[in-house]
Parts: sequence; structure tokens; C-alpha cells
Amino acid sequence: MIRAGVVAGVLVSAMPAAAQTWRGQAEAGAEYDSNVRRVEDHVGVAAAPMLRAHATVAARGGQVTRWSLAVAGGTRAAMTDAVRDEDAVTGAIDATAARSTSEHVALSTRATHYEVFPVDGAAATRAFASSGVDLGAAIADDRDRTATVTVGARRLQYKPDPNFDWTGPALTLALAQPLWRGEARTLDLSADYRLERRSYRGLAYRNGCLPGVMLETRCFVPGDRARADLVQVASAHLTYTGLRAASLGYELTVADSTSFGSSFVRHRVSGSITSPLVARVFATASLAAQLDRFAEPQLVARDVANQSFTSLDDEARSSAAVRLGRSFGAHWQAELRWSYHLSALAAAAGYHRQVVYGGVTWER
Repeated sequence: MIRAGVVAGVLVSAMPAAAQTWRGQAEAGAEYDSNVRRVEDHVGVAAAPMLRAHATVAARGGQVTRWSLAVAGGTRAAMTDAVRDEDAVTGAIDATAARSTSEHVALSTRATHYEVFPVDGAAATRAFASSGVDLGAAIADDRDRTATVTVGARRLQYKPDPNFDWTGPALTLALAQPLWRGEARTLDLSADYRLERRSYRGLAYRNGCLPGVMLETRCFVPGDRARADLVQVASAHLTYTGLRAASLGYELTVADSTSFGSSFVRHRVSGSITSPLVARVFATASLAAQLDRFAEPQLVARDVANQSFTSLDDEARSSAAVRLGRSFGAHWQAELRWSYHLSALAAAAGYHRQVVYGGVTWER
């Protein structure tokens, strides 16, 4: 963790001098979390006030080969000793280099890393490290339609249980189609498909109970082969920008696992709208409805299955959220956020979490 901090500090100090353009953002505030441990079935639910801080520095440069680099870090800490095991520090690096080979074709490479460092030890439930590297090719025409193909590799380290660590190749196809261009108004359609082959460190589970026996946790018995998953994600998004901004999206995830109880099909519909209100206040409302279908009863490692492993705060659940923001001065903004998360539709377990946040953001 100390070495990662030193590397990030060196990069941050060098970025503004080397970049043609750069920006920085810092945020700090307090929140109330009604289910800070994100547990289900009302067992061990704990509410707590939390302090949050986050900062990002991003830079761009280059002439023939264009590059970009973003370094981010954050922390969350409980304001009560009862949930100190939820204190965590996050760090992220995102580096990209791209070069045009012709008027309509560009090649790129990208490397990313995101990590959660638990303050109270590596057994924290949401402590993980996620890395990826990709090579990509993008084709664009004179009507701003683009097609992008990327191939690469992914790696996940789940710190509480190494059996859930995995590595594997990834393929992504993405299409972007402008549907309408007007005076200060746009309508765009995008679609993408992602394929990942995940090879786990741990063994695949098998059903250790006799046919006809009601499944319980004891029925999930480790087999003699390593777990492997084939994960496919297809999505489409419609985005409108104008006086107001709005988006509507649908995502289908199909996970085929060799581990008993880990295969599922997930449907997710999401939408958001941002609109100006009175007194220079902007409001954003978002909604996500999720439906999960499991091939077998999902009794093992439910918390792991419901994590997105994208960031410390993302959840793979249905949710509703509202954000209010108002700028003051040249670089400052005050904001209030409220979000409510619940079990995916048709889920057997009960899960509810409500978060209220207030803070200040500086941006340059």
C-alpha cells in the first residue's frame, strides 16, 4: 500500500508539467448509511454515519500518439467505533495511449487498476483489486458512427477469500450511432457486447445431496476441478442531451459457471434524467430495476455474487437515487445525494440500504 501511494504521488506531481491539458477534482463530505455492512435478511444490519473524501487528477497530451492518465484515491471512515471494520482506502490508475493510422482508423492500448485497501485488515468483505489491459481498434466514418473492438485480459483478487480470485481473457465489441443532431440537442444510440472467460483459483462446487433432497448450504461441496465461468454482457443505451439530459439503458448478463449454484441470467433496466431547477440548482434522478434468475438455488457466497467489483460503492441491485448540486464560485459545488438499494427483483433474500450524503466538490 505504501509503494502504491509513492508511485501515485510521483505520477500526480509529474502530470501537470508533462500534459497539454489537465484537470483535478476533490470531494469531501459526510453520509448516513442505514446498512453499512450491506448484509441481507436483516441479520447484523448496522447503521452508521460515515466520512468520505476523494480526489482525482487527470491529464492529456501528445501529438502523434495521444495519451491520457488519471490517478484517483479516496477514503471512507465510520464516525463510530461499532463499524470500524468498514473503514477503507481506495486507489485507481487509468492509462491510455492512442494513435491514428488513417483518417478513420485509430489503435489504442489501455491499462487500469482499482484497489480497495481495508483499514481493519484484509478480511473486509468489499476488499478487492481489479486490473485490466486492452488493445483496441476503432473505425469511424464521416457521420460520426464508430465501431470499436478491444481484446485483453482481466484479473480480480478478492482479498477475503482467494478462492474467488480469477484471471482470464476478455473481448469487447462496441458500436455508437448518432441518431439526431440539432441546435444544442443530440440523440445517440450505443450498444456493446463483452465476453469474459474467468478461471478461478478455487474449486467448483458440486451438489453433494441426493436427488429430491431440499438444497441446503451443506449440499454445496467442493469438487476436484477449478471453477471456470463464461460471462457474456450485452447492453444498449439511448442518450439525449439538450436543456435537459436523459438516458435509458438495458443490460443482459448471462453467466455460465462450472460451479453449482453460480450460473445466472440478469436483466437490468436503468434510466436517468438531469434538469436545471430554480436558483442554479441541478437535479439528477436515476432508477435501476434488476431481475436475477439463477439456474440453482444461490446459497453460497451471496455477498460475493452481488458485488460489481467496479468500485467500492457500486452495487448489482435495484436502486433509486436523487442528486442535487449547485455551483458557487468558479470551482466549487455543493451537493446532496440520496439513494435506496434493495434486493434484485424475485430474489429470495431481503436486502435494503439507504444512503444520504452531503458534501462539497472542488474542480479545476
